[in-house]
Amino acid sequence: MARIVYITDQGWQSIELQPHQGVGRHPANAIQLLDTIVSKEHCIIEQQGPVMVLRDLGSMNGTYVNGERVAGIRALGHGDEIRLGNTALQFDDGSTPFNFAPPPPSPGVIHHPFVANFDPATGAPLTKGTPQWMVKKRTAEAIEVPAHDHLVNVDNSKHSIGQQVAAQSKEFLPFDEAVRDNAALRLDYERLRITWELLREIGLERDLDALLAKILVALFRFVDADRGVILLREYDGTLRPRAHRRRDGANVPINISSTILAHVTRERAGVMTHDAGSDFGGGGKSMFLNRITSAIVVPLLHEKEVIGALWLDSEKIASFKPKDLELLTAVGNQVAMLISNTLLGLKVQQEIMTRDRFSRLLSPNVAEQVISGKLDIKKGGIQVPIATVFNSDLRGFTRMSEATTAEAMVELLNEYFELMVECIFKHEGTLDKFMGDGIMAFWGAPAYHADDASRCVQSALEQLEVLDQLNAHRATYGAVPLAAGIGIHTGALISGYVGSSKSLSYTVIGDTVNTSARLCGIAAGGQILVSEATAIQLGGRFPLTPLPDAALKGKEKPMKIFEVRR
Repeated sequence: MARIVYITDQGWQSIELQPHQGVGRHPANAIQLLDTIVSKEHCIIEQQGPVMVLRDLGSMNGTYVNGERVAGIRALGHGDEIRLGNTALQFDDGSTPFNFAPPPPSPGVIHHPFVANFDPATGAPLTKGTPQWMVKKRTAEAIEVPAHDHLVNVDNSKHSIGQQVAAQSKEFLPFDEAVRDNAALRLDYERLRITWELLREIGLERDLDALLAKILVALFRFVDADRGVILLREYDGTLRPRAHRRRDGANVPINISSTILAHVTRERAGVMTHDAGSDFGGGGKSMFLNRITSAIVVPLLHEKEVIGALWLDSEKIASFKPKDLELLTAVGNQVAMLISNTLLGLKVQQEIMTRDRFSRLLSPNVAEQVISGKLDIKKGGIQVPIATVFNSDLRGFTRMSEATTAEAMVELLNEYFELMVECIFKHEGTLDKFMGDGIMAFWGAPAYHADDASRCVQSALEQLEVLDQLNAHRATYGAVPLAAGIGIHTGALISGYVGSSKSLSYTVIGDTVNTSARLCGIAAGGQILVSEATAIQLGGRFPLTPLPDAALKGKEKPMKIFEVRR
């Protein structure tokens, strides 16, 4: 897949390109450049036919490709340097080997929803699973917070909190009490007004990164803050900055204190400082140097659980009032509800995708065990001591396709695959992949049965029987019959997820897989060939005919093979 690559102080970064994305300083862009020289909507990178093109949107300072200013539309070629203001990006077409000279370091580049570190030599992600920079130890005094990017700095120094104004979220007063307390009535009205406007503006947003960005935009309308950060709790318990905003739009890091965050999450109460230089004792010096004089920090509480924190600060002393803390504490609970609902929606969507993916690879009963957690598929490779691999291939299909339309060939293959996969799933095999007109499947992973080899051979026999029925139907309108050769081998292999960070597939690799494919290659149409290792596992359950030893590619000695008699 085509991508944009660039350099930051964290190393090489990569952004996979979609069919259409805006590029500019505004957070609504898919690729946000925190570069003051870049326009809010600077340019667009989009797919036009087989190529990616860059379209300048009339930016004041221009967009340059390989040093030439873009006037209108410019097709992008592999290795092209794109320069916008102080930001230098390079285009990778995704198919040509990556061999770029490093561009100059770029200021903040935020991709919604994900930017990946990668190895420029191989294109592989530098981290797998939970990134190492996200795993931090927690202390009694402070919670260490991993940085979202270089635009959020976290002070993990240990210091105590001095004077403060703290507030728990207060419930609305009953009507009889509220009418006698004008101050409380005004506060309740403000809480309702802000909550209503917040929900009206962002309540329907389902993209998490866009939701968090919109929350900060909305809050800046109600509170006189200079900077804001939203942090969410990760699975390991750490808080990770997920969104940030500066009122001045400057490309300068936002500094936050892990001690204050730890206090807020531990006490489940918001904190407001009138003068951070004096309120936070030993930590006040660092806050003063970072130009933080006033701050409001509130927990994001959903069903009594802290799912994150909201940080707002100002360079002015006593910038915030107790009313602001009350309002933000109440609004923080609404924000937590929106975030939780969005995360829940994403989780449901992911589970639907997982169910759909496994339902296409595994037999229904095995897929249900995986989805329910009764059967675990490891995300790293695991050694499988014994499994049986099946490979089949249609004979003469390429020649047949030359005299048939593409639409007819695809329709025929879909019909053929549907029937064959049904036989594989019937005997609890795992579908690995389709390779042109070929099929690869295996037995023994993720679920193991003592008779996996027998299940595989029985499935192969039934596939040939079903193919005979399909040919009989095709003969009624004079169509050419189909013939499949099948190879089966049993042995050790490795199973697991293989692919990139963006696309993983569950598969098996090893010599057992290669040998099965070699046997398939020498099998005639309608013939099932099995290795000696498979024949031993069958234990006389099927009639076998010994064949002359076969010299298979990659094997030093000829191999004993057998034909399964139908």
